[in-house]
Amino acid sequence: MRRILITGCGGGLGEAMMNEARRRDHKVFPHYRKGGSETSVLTGALTDYSFVEKFNDYMQRNNVDTFINNAGQYLGGPIGETSEHAIKSIIDTNVTAQILLMKKAFKRFKAMKSGLIININSLAYQQPSANETIYCATKFALKGFSKALQMEAIGTGVEIIDVHPGGIQTGMTSGRPNYDSLMTREDVA
Repeated sequence: MRRILITGCGGGLGEAMMNEARRRDHKVFPHYRKGGSETSVLTGALTDYSFVEKFNDYMQRNNVDTFINNAGQYLGGPIGETSEHAIKSIIDTNVTAQILLMKKAFKRFKAMKSGLIININSLAYQQPSANETIYCATKFALKGFSKALQMEAIGTGVEIIDVHPGGIQTGMTSGRPNYDSLMTREDVA
């Protein structure tokens, strides 16, 4: 039985992974941006710098041995119409916060000489699309960081796995014309 912390359990793939892990009898410690239906959960915005220490304390207190780095933000639209605030927000969520959380998880697991980080990314890093410039850039940055961390982890007992699903039926993709043909979140989980 693994002790799994999953970010972004308020819906979409995070919620589906939480349900699947529980179905397989793992102990799940969910993260919600704005609360959740359970009493002992991790809550808060990933981009709040105090959240990183809260995350670290929560991992230690609950003896987490697996971190599924799932939470993220989508941004679509032409780059010329994208505000500077929106660009900074998605980079803070999809890159900076992800790096800070993986750094804490890696340090903890390295000290334990075991642990698993599963980094949920996107095919958008490899197959960019028009009107998704900043989103694709964040996924490319996350891939580079994770790949370098995999090399740093050699011989430490820590495993780092990248998952790059294509389009999934979630709130992020609800406006796509091909929504019905996308993978279900349960199948991906």
